[in-house]
Amino acid sequence: MQQADNLLESNSLKSLEYAQKANFITEKSNDSKRKAETYYYIAFTLNILEEYEKSLPFIEKGLKEHATKVSPPLKARFLSLKGYHYSRLHLYKQQAKQHQEVIDLTMSRKDPESVMTASLSLSSLGLSYTIVNDYTNAHHFIDIALKHAKTVPDTVYHKLKKIYKVKANLFYYKAMTHIEQLRAKEALPFIQQAYQQAIVDNKPLTLFLELYADYYMQIGKTEEAIEFYLLAIADKKKRTWNRSTSADLYLKISKSYNKINQYKEGEKFLRLSAAERLIDENKNRKRVQAILDNIENHDIIIKNRDNQLKIILCIALLITLLLFIWKYREYKQKKKKILFAQKIEIEQNKQLIETLELKVNESFSELIELAKKNSPTFWARFQEIHPKFLKRMLCIDANFKSSELILCAYIYLGFSTKEIADYTFKATKTIENNRYNLRKKLGLAPEEDLILWLRNRVDDNPPTEG
Repeated sequence: MQQADNLLESNSLKSLEYAQKANFITEKSNDSKRKAETYYYIAFTLNILEEYEKSLPFIEKGLKEHATKVSPPLKARFLSLKGYHYSRLHLYKQQAKQHQEVIDLTMSRKDPESVMTASLSLSSLGLSYTIVNDYTNAHHFIDIALKHAKTVPDTVYHKLKKIYKVKANLFYYKAMTHIEQLRAKEALPFIQQAYQQAIVDNKPLTLFLELYADYYMQIGKTEEAIEFYLLAIADKKKRTWNRSTSADLYLKISKSYNKINQYKEGEKFLRLSAAERLIDENKNRKRVQAILDNIENHDIIIKNRDNQLKIILCIALLITLLLFIWKYREYKQKKKKILFAQKIEIEQNKQLIETLELKVNESFSELIELAKKNSPTFWARFQEIHPKFLKRMLCIDANFKSSELILCAYIYLGFSTKEIADYTFKATKTIENNRYNLRKKLGLAPEEDLILWLRNRVDDNPPTEG
């Protein structure tokens, strides 16, 4: 396990191999804590390798271990991993929930491991606020994280396992928030601290070099920015095990070259970005599908449990009815009480149905407002309210792009072409062209209504393979 920790970021494939070997040994024992530790390192390295759909089962297994249930720090580590897992899949609501639970479990603890775990979740929670441009809350939580982390002396910090050495990440999140606000001057001190801390902790420098490049772009030093973007690419290529693409980096380099009129170089990196973007879209589609399948399996378990309860209730009702018939004359008064109780139950069920209908209407209204505001959280919230939509659309055509799926979501909600154009700040003609291309991709005849076609496929037909 020590080898797995040492190699976490320098050679994640080797780290995974050591963690799996340790897991093979501990599975034969009754040591719950050691088993949980191996599950954690396997899940951690799989996250680094961007194998998110493979890491989640190990997180769930770790959370079920007795040692995890009785140890708040251990449970917090698994929940922190789960929060990271959700953030990479853009499920920000679930991410925030996990990190808040981590904070609740560790914030009051004084051991350095818990302090660093709480600090990372505080900063992650802060960074999530940048998605909705709430920079006040973003800085608030990240500043608390930095202050909390400072309570661990450097002499103690340097002796911690690599999983707890997160100070570079904290400085990075603070700098990134300033960069998002276009406040390069304020970002620079934190960029420098993040970079120096990453060197001390022997972390990969790709992210920190990219952050330096973003800084130079914002202050107008494009050539220096290109130099750092290229250094970031070179640093990333050193780690042959790294499976993530460089689509965003290539796009930034392309824009930088175009800015100084080196269009040939700009086009070269744009092509590289486009090629890797296709890889990303394919990976994301599979990851989201894995999450949907996990949710669907969970729903099946709940449905089976509900069916069992219904059978038990039916049997109980039948026995009650037989007893009632048998003792009808003696217990006529009891019959009246039962009928009265059933009437009360019906009224309660009616109220429950009305409450559920109200919640559905509120969710729909919220979704409509997010769509009208072109909110970045619209797509994630839409999938929460309509969990079967993405799976059934991908069964129709597995090559749907994210933009096409979001357009389908707008159409599914009943928005007109003009409304979609207004809400997404695009020309009506652009939306008309997008709708035309979508109909062509779906093979719809001119007389077929697109919204009815979508609703029939999503709401009525079960998904099929092919």
